[in-house]
Amino acid sequence: MSEFHSVIVIGAGLSGLYAAWQLHRKNQDVIVLEARERCGGRILSPLTQAGKANNESVTDLGPAWVWPQLQSRLQRLTTELDIKLFKQFVQGQMLYETQSQGIEKYAGQSSHSQSYRIAGGCRKLTDTLKNHMHDSVIRTNTCVTSIDQEDMVVKAVCGEKTHIYTAEKIILAMPLRLVQQSIKFSPPLENNIVEHMKNTATWMAGHCKMVFIYDRPFWRDLGLSGEVFSQQGPLTEIYDGSPADELFYALTSFVGLHALERKQLKKEQLLELCMAQLKRLFGEESQKLKEVQIQDWSTEVFTTTELDLKNLPQHPAFAEDLSRGLWQNKLILAGTEVARNHGGYLEGALESADEALEILGL
Repeated sequence: MSEFHSVIVIGAGLSGLYAAWQLHRKNQDVIVLEARERCGGRILSPLTQAGKANNESVTDLGPAWVWPQLQSRLQRLTTELDIKLFKQFVQGQMLYETQSQGIEKYAGQSSHSQSYRIAGGCRKLTDTLKNHMHDSVIRTNTCVTSIDQEDMVVKAVCGEKTHIYTAEKIILAMPLRLVQQSIKFSPPLENNIVEHMKNTATWMAGHCKMVFIYDRPFWRDLGLSGEVFSQQGPLTEIYDGSPADELFYALTSFVGLHALERKQLKKEQLLELCMAQLKRLFGEESQKLKEVQIQDWSTEVFTTTELDLKNLPQHPAFAEDLSRGLWQNKLILAGTEVARNHGGYLEGALESADEALEILGL
């Protein structure tokens, strides 16, 4: 027996949840199928030990920054949902760690001087969208395996059971390489579409983020902003990642080692190398660590494909002339990789969802 809905959204990241929310508020019959056990996709904002007291103070292990002055959709959405923003901390000197000159201080303008972060983490976006819909709309732990154009039949696996869904329209809000790798289409998608999917890198797939959590912002005491660029590594970029309420203080960092290089290291080895670098940069205070959070996106099966492991991290670029509406606009592509102008950003997720809704005629 199959379950019919007017619109099925596949993927409960920001793009999929935003599209579903817009349809839900217009009283459309919509469900969201999500392979993970959680919503959010590449938005991942876990609580810290210090933050569990108020269920608010989180870190961002996926996207972290927004630029409301440049991202009109995101600005409108955060305003409508009453989600607060706060400015990225950039006061103080930056550090540059070169291969030959050692560590240098720099007092110029930070590249994040116009950056903002979301109070409560980026999960505030996806959690709020989810909470604005009925619980029955979102089906987690439901991995789509095939889509048949005849009657728009979707097969999905949930545990050991296979579920059958049918729809009038389907929005595919997933990384394109993951779509190409994990979903069987009948009839097969055209070769040029398949090639574009293969050639569109998945944003965040090659990244590894580490957040170091402390009781005190010792770098600020030293007159430093916490912003570091390093040619030595293993951390190539570091920023102040403290939450808006400053219940704890944090340094958010990007690991510069390629995904294939990281596979050769145990987590303990990587952490040891990173702690040694923090000591070089900030001194003994950096070793008084309360907690560390690590997210290696290259290990996420619902984000990263083998093709992504071979590429250097880069912002995706999608072909302008390729239609987002397939099968007479019954199958519609969405997700940040599909965005025409803001690929790889939260704004791009919203942009592509808006275009998908336009194609639906809503």
